[in-house]
Amino acid sequence: MRPATAAALVLVAAAAALAVLGLADADGGSSAPSSTPDRSSSAPATPARHDGEAVWVAQGCGSCHTLAAAGSTGVVGPDLDQTLRGMPAADIRTSIVDPSAVAAAGYGTGTMPEDYASRMSEAELDRLVAFLRRPER
Repeated sequence: MRPATAAALVLVAAAAALAVLGLADADGGSSAPSSTPDRSSSAPATPARHDGEAVWVAQGCGSCHTLAAAGSTGVVGPDLDQTLRGMPAADIRTSIVDPSAVAAAGYGTGTMPEDYASRMSEAELDRLVAFLRRPER
C-alpha cells in the first residue's frame, strides 16, 4: 500500500471514530466534548433531583450551605447534610421561606435572606424541598 493511501485511510478511520463518538462538527472538524449534560438521551432523569438542583443553583444556596449532593461547600450557613437529616418536608420548607422561625443549632437568625417565598414559585420550592430530602444525602 502506498504511503499516501495509508495516510488517507488513517484519516478516514479517525473521522469515522470521531463521528461515532459524537465529536465531529458538521463540517468534519472535531470539538471537545461538551460539559453540558446531554438532555436528548433516552434515559429519564430523576425530575425532583435535577429540577431541584437547578433551583438550588439558581438561588445561590451553595454559596452559603454545604450539601454533598450539590457539590456545595459553603460555610456561612448550616451544613445541610447534617441539619436536614430526617427533617420533614414541611419543616424544610419553613426553613427556606421563614428562616427566622427556627435557627439551626449554632446559627442565629437574620443571615439567610427572608424573601425566598417571593423569589421562587410554589413549584420551584417544591422541587427544591424534594431535592433536599433525597435519601442519598
